[in-house]
Amino acid sequence: MKNYFSMVGNYLLYLAVMIVVILLYNSVLNPLLGWGQFGTGENIAVQMFLVLVGTIGLSALVYKAKYKVLKQPSESFWRVFGFSKMSMGSLILMVIIGLAFTMLNASVMKLLLYYNITSLNDFTESYFNSVSFTTLIVSSVITTALELIVFIGIMFNESRKNVPVFWPILGIALIIAVIQAPGGIWMQLLGIALGLVYGFIYVRSSSIWSVITMGIAFNVSLFSMKKIGWLDSMEKLPEWGLIIISVVMAIFILVSTVEYWRKTK
Repeated sequence: MKNYFSMVGNYLLYLAVMIVVILLYNSVLNPLLGWGQFGTGENIAVQMFLVLVGTIGLSALVYKAKYKVLKQPSESFWRVFGFSKMSMGSLILMVIIGLAFTMLNASVMKLLLYYNITSLNDFTESYFNSVSFTTLIVSSVITTALELIVFIGIMFNESRKNVPVFWPILGIALIIAVIQAPGGIWMQLLGIALGLVYGFIYVRSSSIWSVITMGIAFNVSLFSMKKIGWLDSMEKLPEWGLIIISVVMAIFILVSTVEYWRKTK
């Protein structure tokens, strides 16, 4: 039981670090920049970048302080993430899974419009229009990498020690879902699915590059689809067509994750 309390405590510790950084952004940087509270207003992508960089920096200090207080040995903070090499075949698979998530997200987004549920579509539109497309793509690469370092490299790694791996994976999936709240419940459900895949893939690959590659492929392809008009054109597809795409993509992601877990065991 002690190990489970430690898992929860580590998640809460590093979530608190992120909350502190967000509060500092809102109270110190926002009055100077005038962009709006975190996650709203202008330059949302840049806001994310600033908060994530601050979170990593403060987490490094907290990491050192924690092990000093506990009087336990620890490895270098920057080695915790696992920047180990991956095969080209594995990286290509990560890109394909990321693209499948794009199609799943896009088809669900447009399918929901048939039922007048617009939260996921509205959030995507707001995020897309918050900065220039060039800034959006650059930030999609950099911010996605930073997000995964924070959530997988730091939070998940610090929380998965001495407990069965399923529980910390479920924990990080729920945390990822919570931060998707601006996009509504459906974005949160997709966030849980993405978090579970991230967790299982990362554990098997032991490399942060696996999930970073997947996440970048997902975000860059989604916004690129929006830019060239493919995302909007999906609204013309019949309801049954969107359902088929959603089901096929979901099955592909599930099977690919299970197979990757099995073959790299």
